[in-house]
Amino acid sequence: MTSVSNSQVAKSFRANRHKSFQWLGRFVLSSLGWKVTGSIKEDYENQKLVLVVAPHTSNWDGVLGMAAIAGLDARIAFFGKHTIFRYFGLGAFLRYMGGIPVNRASPGGAIADGIKKIKSIDFSLIGMAPEGTRSKVVEWKTGFLRIAKEINAKIIPVSLDFAKKEILLGEIFKLSGEKEKDLKDLKDYFRSFTPRHPENF
Repeated sequence: MTSVSNSQVAKSFRANRHKSFQWLGRFVLSSLGWKVTGSIKEDYENQKLVLVVAPHTSNWDGVLGMAAIAGLDARIAFFGKHTIFRYFGLGAFLRYMGGIPVNRASPGGAIADGIKKIKSIDFSLIGMAPEGTRSKVVEWKTGFLRIAKEINAKIIPVSLDFAKKEILLGEIFKLSGEKEKDLKDLKDYFRSFTPRHPENF
């Protein structure tokens, strides 16, 4: 069974990376026994989507996420602390994968910096981890809601389930417009998936 395929992503959301790179993503996932289920449908074309990725409790989440992006050949923008983009090779790789450096010291913080940069480039998929860290947090960061509102995007939950070894591309999550309710409903949705470190979620 194929672990992941670019057919799971509508053509308008594809990056058209080299075939060997897509193969590498599939190889990494299949070697680890993981698969990607669900799809980013043709129905979503010409829309902006914020992919809310959770639970995020380990460094493995990033490895699996990068392999999934490569295997799907998805053109996804994601934020990273600007300092990690300074490392030789790593910065170039992250940018190739869709990484956008943001500076928390910028006026308005990292989210304001991210919104400014997102608006200046042509990306329809934006990936974000609401926890903001792999450590346990009491409250989720609300930056993804702010970004979705600012760029008029819809939200799709993307889960990592270590029990099933599955990354699930979910359906569009309908926002109520009430921040606290939307955060609670999203948290409740993600509680049905098993993180690598459950004690941190």
